[in-house]
Amino acid sequence: MFLRKVCFVALLLALVVLPATSHATVTRVIGLGGADANFIVRDAFNSTVWPQLVKHYGMQSGMEVYGDGENGWDVQKAYVNYDFGDEKSVLQFALDKLNTRNYGMLADNELADLDNVPGGYNKLNITYGRPIGEDMLVGVGLHFAGKSLKTNEDGGDYDHSYSEIGLLLGLTAMQEKLDVSLGFRSGSYTIDEGGSTLAEADGASDIMVAARYWHEASETYTMVPSLAIGMHTDNAKMGDAANEYSSGMFRLGVGNNWTPKENLLVISEIGLRSMSETWKPDGGEEAKDSESDIFWRLGVESEIFGWLWGRFGAERDWVGATWESQVGQPEWSSSMTSTYVGATTRWNRFQADLLVHPSFFGYGPNFLSGYTDMIFTKASIKINFDKQ
Repeated sequence: MFLRKVCFVALLLALVVLPATSHATVTRVIGLGGADANFIVRDAFNSTVWPQLVKHYGMQSGMEVYGDGENGWDVQKAYVNYDFGDEKSVLQFALDKLNTRNYGMLADNELADLDNVPGGYNKLNITYGRPIGEDMLVGVGLHFAGKSLKTNEDGGDYDHSYSEIGLLLGLTAMQEKLDVSLGFRSGSYTIDEGGSTLAEADGASDIMVAARYWHEASETYTMVPSLAIGMHTDNAKMGDAANEYSSGMFRLGVGNNWTPKENLLVISEIGLRSMSETWKPDGGEEAKDSESDIFWRLGVESEIFGWLWGRFGAERDWVGATWESQVGQPEWSSSMTSTYVGATTRWNRFQADLLVHPSFFGYGPNFLSGYTDMIFTKASIKINFDKQ
């Protein structure tokens, strides 16, 4: 599924975070039907797509923790928000591990030594949101990421470096019913060994636009149409050869938020994604891979006790693709269903969102089955300093 991985990179700015209530984590959003549910759920996780909405999440701090059975738990993100008070503005600083780089796909082999340097491609995010007038918000997000490696071990002369910078602009208007954002990102890398340049970026950039509208049909029902378009370029020079690569993605969805009673949320969405990749090796013929995806998702979240919330979600994709870059230009299609179960627990200022490991439901607790794998695959923890 190399195509899906690369096209996801092309829209990384558009699919990673969202808006406004007391909830605030990627774990919660995934539990409601996958990370793409951020387009139809109000949550602080949204601010990486809509930076202006960080204004709704004042004095708080938190972290995102991911886990797997082999490597245990690993902190992927830590953040802190500062509220300037009096309905002015909110500033967020966040550090992401960013395990994989966003550029240099054509130079994977040359960048392998840099990839293996511990710590990931550290990423600093600075997000600022503030009100303008009575019913508008504006925001800006900046991010910086990079890694370098210099050594003369074994008599060699190695100088490897990678960096990227991104800018995200956001606007909320029409009594906070319309959210719009525009993002740019560029990257560079250079692999020098023994005085020769083995690989370097030859135009690496992204542009993204996203929008959604909250149409309140009644006190309990809201329709949320959304749109995202992204374009990604990742050209590379490999010695004297100039190789070209680009990809694009279009996403259109119509979602629903239904609150039939207090402390109960039901969400759903149906939509279309279209992705394409274009390859042109130096001196070779251009090839284009394409993929289309019809999807739906469903999620439910409800209070169980005052200190405990539960949620579950599901998403299904019908995918069809053509790969001109492969021998025989194969065509294929598939349908995939994913399910999620999560929970939130709160105590005073503390909140933890948890995503349950799928295997746990198959085996049950340790005292019944001897199950020793992780119970949770993701945990999002925050402390709300505004809470009395």
